[in-house]
Amino acid sequence: MFSKIEEIPVVTAADENYAPYLSVMIATLLDNTSKTTPIRFFIIDDDLSVSSKKKLIETAHKHSEAAVIQYVKVDEEVYEDFLVSDHITTTAYFRISMPKMLAGKNYRKILYIDSDTLILDDIQKLYQQELDGKTIGAIIDPGQTKALERLGVDSQDYYFNSGVMVIDVERWNQQHITEKTIEYLKKHGDKIIYHDQDALNAVLYEQWHPFHPRWNMQSSLIFDKHPAPTKHYDDLYKEGRENPAIVHFTGHDKPWNTLAGHPYQDLYMELLNKSILMKTVRVK
Repeated sequence: MFSKIEEIPVVTAADENYAPYLSVMIATLLDNTSKTTPIRFFIIDDDLSVSSKKKLIETAHKHSEAAVIQYVKVDEEVYEDFLVSDHITTTAYFRISMPKMLAGKNYRKILYIDSDTLILDDIQKLYQQELDGKTIGAIIDPGQTKALERLGVDSQDYYFNSGVMVIDVERWNQQHITEKTIEYLKKHGDKIIYHDQDALNAVLYEQWHPFHPRWNMQSSLIFDKHPAPTKHYDDLYKEGRENPAIVHFTGHDKPWNTLAGHPYQDLYMELLNKSILMKTVRVK
């Protein structure tokens, strides 16, 4: 008797401006996963239009036989006073709430992926990795490796990028990570530069398992902007550049605006131009 394939919950977020870019993430994620793999996207809905929601569902159905999209609303009032920049909207904070909101869904783990990503490998490989008793699995942020001191944390641990995370739902909720993260944002606004990512690092230090950087090849990794903290990480960075699994367009410069010289920019724009949400975005 065949056992039922485990449904993979993928949490992501977008507002109306980011809907076309989210469609590329969804399409490339599904194109690199078996069409029969059950994947449920929980899209944190920051005022997406009815039209965009419909087109994102159409995108999922076009690229998979077993993908489902579910839209989720989060209490915006909790977050509206926190620091927001030109490229990180209030939407970015909503991911903090998702493990708590999904506690009753019987998922062992959830996978969070930012919408400004290009998926080049099967995310089942990422989802199935062990967390070795840690609360989350994530990837080092090369420009902020030693940023915990800035956050008032006494630890030699590295700092992770929160754009790709595998979360142990039970451990997260047992440790009240949502509440602790919100509390840190409220109390330490003077220390915050990188928004919810800073707060997550201040709360989850020494509680995150490092994945291979290829699963979150941030722009600074692609461009080799920062020296690796160790020889081992230097080797991992090189492997990631040669064979990225997830390309993450971090920072202000995106393929659709001012990014230049990125090896995956042309492929991304080609895919974006094919998106059924394309007419809602201006490109160069």
